[in-house]
Amino acid sequence: MSSGNQSSGYTNEDDIHLCHVYLDVSQNPIIGTNQSRDQFWSRVESDYNNLKAEFITELRAKRSLQCRMQTILTSVNKLRGCVRQIENLHPNSASDQDIMHRAKALLMQDKKYIKGFKFDHVWSILKDIPKFSNDTSLPQLSQKWRVDICSSQSNSPSTESPTSPNLASSTFSLHLIDEDILVNSSQRPVEVKKAKLKRIEEEQHLNVLESIKQNSKEIKGIFKKSTKDRRKNFILQMIAAKIEAKKWAVKELREEQKIFQKDLSSEPDLAVREYYQTERIRILAKKAQQG
Repeated sequence: MSSGNQSSGYTNEDDIHLCHVYLDVSQNPIIGTNQSRDQFWSRVESDYNNLKAEFITELRAKRSLQCRMQTILTSVNKLRGCVRQIENLHPNSASDQDIMHRAKALLMQDKKYIKGFKFDHVWSILKDIPKFSNDTSLPQLSQKWRVDICSSQSNSPSTESPTSPNLASSTFSLHLIDEDILVNSSQRPVEVKKAKLKRIEEEQHLNVLESIKQNSKEIKGIFKKSTKDRRKNFILQMIAAKIEAKKWAVKELREEQKIFQKDLSSEPDLAVREYYQTERIRILAKKAQQG
């Protein structure tokens, strides 16, 4: 289905493609680390324009993509909050479909969303991702690589929360005190102790440098493989997006039919009745516009 929010120039397929790109860049364990906001959106812009499917023909600037994604995330997050409120009020008695209708009716009580929720076509993609941060222009990016060297025993990279800007300045655990020195420190000359400490420290630093070189090679290899795999994944994602868009068109038609079949005379909730009436007007206006 190629229809969408034409006022912004984005079709449903454009939105689906953008959401896949956004999630892929923000969750990628290699490229998702140590990026500034500008670098992040430059990556989104590049992948959006270079990996698009044949039915997405318009190139987009990163500012446009950033504004569009922020609009989508804000709207989805708002509806998620409404869904949670309805679920808390009706934990067992309401169906998923009824909860969603009531959540959308609740959303429309907000003046900013009086025309209803406009992003059903990406709801399934975004509804279950971790809670958005206040700064929706840049997600919480993937964890960084860190090397943890303990007594020159380990050379393996591991992941932790970000603590420093790059691998070269990662935290290293350098155990510089030799047990033999600790036991006999009162019996040995200070010069001997200092010399041994210096030798151990030099050995540890050499091990650290060697570990950094090895990790750099491994990361480069992973990055090359990741780039190739990402291109394959995007092709599959775009095929899936096209199928999903068609499914959405059928689903939307069924939802519209249910809206017109709903018996409002037996609905006690005024907000729900207003929601259905507004939706009927919107659907009729859309069909009239489509001819």
